Amino acid sequence: MTRQGFIGRMNVYLMEMFPIPQRFATSALLYISFVTLLSRIHGVQVSLLSLYTVSGILSIFALTLILRLMDELKDRDVDRELFRGRPLPSGKVLESDIAVSLVAVICLYLLANVWKGNVFWVALTVLGYALLMFKFFFIPRILRRYLLLNLATHNPIIPLMLFYIVILFSAELRMPPENVDWRSTFFLIAMFWSMLFAWEIARKIRSREEENAYVTYSQIFGRGGAVLVAGGAQSLTLCIAVYFYQSLSLTWVFLALVMTGYARAVWAHVRFMVRPNPVTSKLKPFAEQYVLTVLAAGVVERLLQG
Repeated sequence: MTRQGFIGRMNVYLMEMFPIPQRFATSALLYISFVTLLSRIHGVQVSLLSLYTVSGILSIFALTLILRLMDELKDRDVDRELFRGRPLPSGKVLESDIAVSLVAVICLYLLANVWKGNVFWVALTVLGYALLMFKFFFIPRILRRYLLLNLATHNPIIPLMLFYIVILFSAELRMPPENVDWRSTFFLIAMFWSMLFAWEIARKIRSREEENAYVTYSQIFGRGGAVLVAGGAQSLTLCIAVYFYQSLSLTWVFLALVMTGYARAVWAHVRFMVRPNPVTSKLKPFAEQYVLTVLAAGVVERLLQG
């Protein structure tokens, strides 16, 4: 076991499992991209140099770290059996380190939202759902056994997080929630949710020779079925992006970026289907690239149209 102190051990953990610069940048991209399109839907412009922006980005970053730390504690038994090289089972970090860090990040998340009444209660609701996930909704024996049920109960944290951004956006504009264009906002949430859902599926697809006791979507749906689910979700993101490109008169750069990311993801799916092996099965990086190109498209749109 490592002799480093708490800070040293957590630094090792974060570098391996949650690199802060990349994760914070992704949180900023997500917030700015989502708010940019939300602003276009409502025909308004919000400043990105505001306390609301800082609160939103910090909240997204903190929430994703909370989920990561929770997963470390939830999956410790599985990791000891199947992923012994990870920081916790290998002894690079202690379980107590994860627990202390989890409490500290929860406090950061609450502090980022305590200053605004209605927003705070929504943020607290999202945190409450995350805590229910941590407890496997009090039915761990069932959820641990059934990956699809686990997905159905855990994945809604994504639209909840996006709903939080909508409420933060409406608070910044002093717009009552009932005045939000919920129809278009629903499509926007679906657009972001579907690409993140696809990432969740893609990261648990393997070739036949890679399969083991760890349950994957390729075991459940078969190779073709799992790829179809991931690709279908990514296609939904593309369709909604095209809809917004037309209805909101977005620039051609927005659409070009989204289509480029989509084309790379589809190419990876086809390659895996044609030549399934441990190399071509790595679909997660392509799903991540697609997410990043969609987020970048929203940010670039903001820069081009001011």
